[in-house]
Amino acid sequence: MEASSLSEIPVSVIIPAYNAARYIASTLQSVREQTHAKLEILIIDDGSTDSTPDICRQIAADDPRVRIISTENRGVATARNIGIEASTSDYVAFVDADDLWHPSYVETLLSALHPLPSDWGAVYALHRIIDSEGYCTKASSGLSARGMVLARHLIFRFVGNGSGLMIRRAVYDAVGGYDPSYAERGIGGCEDLDYELRVAEAFKIEAVPLGLVGYRIHSAAMSSDSSRMARSLLAVYEGAMARNLQLPRWVVDCAFASVHLYAFSKFTAAKNWKNAASSLKQIFRFSPRLACIVFFGLILSKLRRAANRMRSKLVTTPKNLMRFDQLDPHAPLGAGLSSFRTKKLLMQLSEVDQALDISHRQQKRGRSFTGNGPIGDGDPFAL
Repeated sequence: MEASSLSEIPVSVIIPAYNAARYIASTLQSVREQTHAKLEILIIDDGSTDSTPDICRQIAADDPRVRIISTENRGVATARNIGIEASTSDYVAFVDADDLWHPSYVETLLSALHPLPSDWGAVYALHRIIDSEGYCTKASSGLSARGMVLARHLIFRFVGNGSGLMIRRAVYDAVGGYDPSYAERGIGGCEDLDYELRVAEAFKIEAVPLGLVGYRIHSAAMSSDSSRMARSLLAVYEGAMARNLQLPRWVVDCAFASVHLYAFSKFTAAKNWKNAASSLKQIFRFSPRLACIVFFGLILSKLRRAANRMRSKLVTTPKNLMRFDQLDPHAPLGAGLSSFRTKKLLMQLSEVDQALDISHRQQKRGRSFTGNGPIGDGDPFAL
C-alpha cells in the first residue's frame, strides 16, 4: 500500500490512567507527536484521585483527537476494555500512562500489519527500559519471532510490557478483551501477557524488532510489586496451559521452568523466601539442569552486584545515559539469548509453532495437532 493511503487509515490509541499525573503529559506528548497523525486517542481515567483528569482535560482542549472517559477504579484490564469498546478504528494500539513511544511507532507497526492477511491479528515492537526522568538504562532483548508464535512466546515473552502491541479490531471481536479477574483477585500486573497469549492462540502475529517503546521502571509502577507480579505471571501460565492441552509435554515443562525462574527472582527481590523456595523447588521439578544454573547464578549475581556498586557512579549518572527521545530506533538491542535460552531451543519451539499453524489450517478437515511426536524431549534446558 502506498504511504499516502496508509496515512489515511485511522488508529485508536487506548491509554488507561490511574493517578498518573507525573508522567501522563509526557506519554501523551509521545502519542500526539506520532508521524501517523490520524489517531483517536482515548484516555480511560480509572478513578484517579490526583490531578490526572485535569492534566488530560487541558491537553484535550488543544487536541480534538484526545477524548477522556472517566470510570470508577476497576483496574487496567477493565479500563482497556472500555477503551476498545469506545474506539471506532479497525486498528487499536495500547500504551500505559507512564511509557513512551518513538514518533514512528504507529506508522511502523501499521505498515507492518495492514498489508498482511486477516489471519495476522496483531503486531508488536520491542522496548528499551527508561527511568523516571526518561533516560534509557537498558535495552530489552533483541529477540523476536513472527507468525504462529504461541510456543515461542510462552518461553521468551517477546513483548515484555503493555505498551508494545497493536491489534486489528477483529481480534477483540474474536477473542474478547483483557481479563479483569486478575485485579479482582489482587494479582494484577500480567494482564497484558495473558492477552498476548490468547491472541497468539488464535492469530499469527507480526514482529517489528526495533526498540520503539520506552518502558518506564519506577517505584510507583504496578510492575514494582515483585511478589504480586510473580503470582500474576504464575496464574497466567496456569491458565494458558489449561487452554492449550495440545502442547507437547516438554514445551509445558520448559514454560513452567522459565516462569518459575522469573517468579524466583521476583520473590527473592521481595525477600519472600517461602515463595522463593517454592519456585526453586518447581524449577528443579521441571528442569534439574536449570536449578543448578540458578544456584551458580546466585553466586555470580552477588559478585556482579558488588562490582556494579563500585562503578555505579560511572554508569548511572544522566550524563552517561541517553534520553529515549534522542535514541536511534535502529540502535542495537540486547543479544537476546542467555546460556539456557539457546538457538536450538528456539528452533525446536519454532517447529512446534509450525505444527500448530498447520493444525489451525487443518481443523476444517477434522484433523488436529496432538502434541506428540519427535519435536524435542527430555529436560528442555539440557540442549
